[in-house]
Amino acid sequence: MKGRPLVPFAITAIIGILLMISLSFVGLDQRAEMNADETEEVPEEHEDPIAAGEEIAGKSCIGCHGGDLGGASGPALTALEGKYDHDEIVGIIQNGQGAMPATGLNDVDADAVAQYLLSISE
Repeated sequence: MKGRPLVPFAITAIIGILLMISLSFVGLDQRAEMNADETEEVPEEHEDPIAAGEEIAGKSCIGCHGGDLGGASGPALTALEGKYDHDEIVGIIQNGQGAMPATGLNDVDADAVAQYLLSISE
């Protein structure tokens, strides 16, 4: 090897390139397995959506809208009847409005909260 000092470096580079290519294929196979394992869960309907909505609102909404949802740093949620319809409330819950951020609730839970809020409206 006295006359060819670059040969060991070339061999190392070729082995490294082959190793990167083979590990890339392993990674692609693992990604395909992970995507196959992920199944999108479809949320089940609540037996009593108003009770479920009350529970969810108790966990999510009272921080800003007060313990009785009568208003705190956020507006009161006890007089929504006639102001918003069901679909508008679901949209506000999921997407946010004004200073209210999106909640991240799925369609079923947002629907339950909207039904609960309309049931307590005066």
